[in-house]
Amino acid sequence: MSRENPFAKLDMASISANQTPTKPGYGMTGAAKTVVRSIEDLAENSKKLMKGEVIVDLDPRLIDVSFVADRLSEDGEEFQELKEAIKASGQTTPILVRPSSVDDKRYMVVFGHRRLRVARELEIPVKAVVKKLDDVTSAIAQGQENSARSNLSFIERAYFAQNLLASGLTKDAIKSSLAIDEAMLSKMLGVVEIVPSPVITVLGACKKIGRDKWLSLRQLLLAPALLRVATDYAGTAEFIELAGDKRFDDLHEYLKRYKLKSAAKKPKSVQSAKEWTSSDSSLNLVMNAKSKKVAIELSNLEAKPFSDWLSGRMDRLYEEYRRSKPEHNGD
Repeated sequence: MSRENPFAKLDMASISANQTPTKPGYGMTGAAKTVVRSIEDLAENSKKLMKGEVIVDLDPRLIDVSFVADRLSEDGEEFQELKEAIKASGQTTPILVRPSSVDDKRYMVVFGHRRLRVARELEIPVKAVVKKLDDVTSAIAQGQENSARSNLSFIERAYFAQNLLASGLTKDAIKSSLAIDEAMLSKMLGVVEIVPSPVITVLGACKKIGRDKWLSLRQLLLAPALLRVATDYAGTAEFIELAGDKRFDDLHEYLKRYKLKSAAKKPKSVQSAKEWTSSDSSLNLVMNAKSKKVAIELSNLEAKPFSDWLSGRMDRLYEEYRRSKPEHNGD
């Protein structure tokens, strides 16, 4: 069975990978109107993708999950509410699927994963729009639909961005998918590259934990000792038994206490490490200094290119340093 979707035809250019990314919703204090406008734009893009298409009933068992994961865990309460609503009134909004690239009898979901899961559990057909999409357009549509519905937390969006990058998509396509700029993408990738995957998995979606807290956790974990402590502590039965929404704050506070205790135990003659982060959060420096030895560690996205740039200029930089010393000021 099928029926005409009452909307008009889609302009595919509106979701092109080359579109200018919307400003991020995170960190926009005092710009509520801009945030609302961004969400409205994303919602409109999702609607455009469905306009003018035929809605069909599909067997949910013939639909595979997206080629890129965007969720760390399901919200049980929200899912049950959705399930009860569909059970009582039927599915009011179709999902979007694309033909499978490996089996002409199967499909891959672009967005609507939870509605698909409900249909499977209720053993009913799922209402869907079938559209031929490439990986880039599919990923953009998936990300924009999630952004418009505000379904994903900061860490899930970061996880989604990392998976998109690993699948071969360009950073421009990822920015369009998540409606974020270069700085926000750098922060997201910086978090998932430093916070160990097992720790993120145990912490879960962390719906109430925003960007700033994740950046704070990341900063703590730049210290190798705290990285080991976090991984060990997150694997304990005591930690796993905590309610999901309590785990992040518990881990964060545990690491802060551990750091304070470690600092208190250090001999007074040992100088504390100096830390520096670039203004765009793409480069971190940790410096441990002793009397005749200084260990410098660079990390994050710009670590390798900056180290290459720095090593090629060492002679000139050292000469500048020598000329800056007091004994050379009178030359």
